Amino acid sequence: MCLTMFIGQSELIAQSTTESPVILNRDQPLYLVERNFRHALAQPISASWSNVGIRTILERIEKTQQISLILDCRIDPSTTLKIDLQNQSVEAGLDEIASALHARAIVVGSNVFLGPDQAMGTFKTLLAQKQQELLALSDNRPDMKTRATQLSRNKSFYYQDLDTPAELLNQIADSYQITISNPERIPHDLWSHGALMAVNANEALLLVLNQLNLTFLWEKQGTAIRLLPVPDHVTVQKTYSPRGHSLSETIEHLKKLFPAAMITRKGRMLLVDASADLQEKVEAELNPAKRPVRKMGTPQIDVLPIQRRKFTLRAQKVPVLAVMQKLEQSGIEFEYQPQQLKQAGVDLTQRIDISVQNADANEFFDVLFGPLNLSYQIEGIKVSLTPNN
Repeated sequence: MCLTMFIGQSELIAQSTTESPVILNRDQPLYLVERNFRHALAQPISASWSNVGIRTILERIEKTQQISLILDCRIDPSTTLKIDLQNQSVEAGLDEIASALHARAIVVGSNVFLGPDQAMGTFKTLLAQKQQELLALSDNRPDMKTRATQLSRNKSFYYQDLDTPAELLNQIADSYQITISNPERIPHDLWSHGALMAVNANEALLLVLNQLNLTFLWEKQGTAIRLLPVPDHVTVQKTYSPRGHSLSETIEHLKKLFPAAMITRKGRMLLVDASADLQEKVEAELNPAKRPVRKMGTPQIDVLPIQRRKFTLRAQKVPVLAVMQKLEQSGIEFEYQPQQLKQAGVDLTQRIDISVQNADANEFFDVLFGPLNLSYQIEGIKVSLTPNN
């Protein structure tokens, strides 16, 4: 079996097998993260594989593109594929590879996660659930806000050939100072090497547990988790503020389009209880002018300097940190010293109401950071934050 890959003007030829050799104590990979990772997904790739194992294919892409690819353990790594990619983005190429496996590729942190289609939908919904749980915990317990911020920080984790899921989970738990209440639920398995790049606590835990058909429940003010089997039916609740039609008309319209979703009235808002995939479709239906959701959940790379952009956002009781994370997906970078903000009493998980329409950068960031008494400085695509004296 022969693998031929073209990257730009380069041609790489390698003999490959369906199984990669077991190598202990591999060097730590130097994968791209955050904005550089998103940029790598947009780069062109041309490649052909014939009767080559999926793990070998993914490892080749990891090496040439310097990105972390996670193959769900429920997919046989020795499965061989015949794939011909011609001058398409790395993202589109990975989508095509996933489709050939009857799987789906999604972006989690600075990783592309390939797994069974239904399992990926469940993963997205569970992740949304866990994020809501942490936010609710910090809202109900003011002393939990610092802990929620700690758990939202991105970290990277590496594992070697023949490491077990339990070892990887312990590495994550130790890093975030989490106790696993019932570790006996973790099945024994031996995994191939890999990495979880730039992920928060929820993402890291679920990237491992979901492959084992497990999820978790936050306990003891976010310092412990209890492992649970993944329920047969998983949903998450979101509220929407429809425009242009009455609430009753909108509810009836959405019920016809999405019969699997539970759609009710909540004051002047719509309350939708559905899977994360369905929530994306509901949002697209309610906001047709918004950019369509990309298959892998990866935003378009916007290289415009911040001062040349316009911002439109309407949200109620949204954490400032959540808005910042969304902005980071569009290529905006934030620079600040967490300890400095903490000493100044600044809490990035503080919820605010925000309503701006076609605002310039200064107007937008005044509204975003004003309630936190933060100063900002814009340079290119970077925003530096400091507390006001």
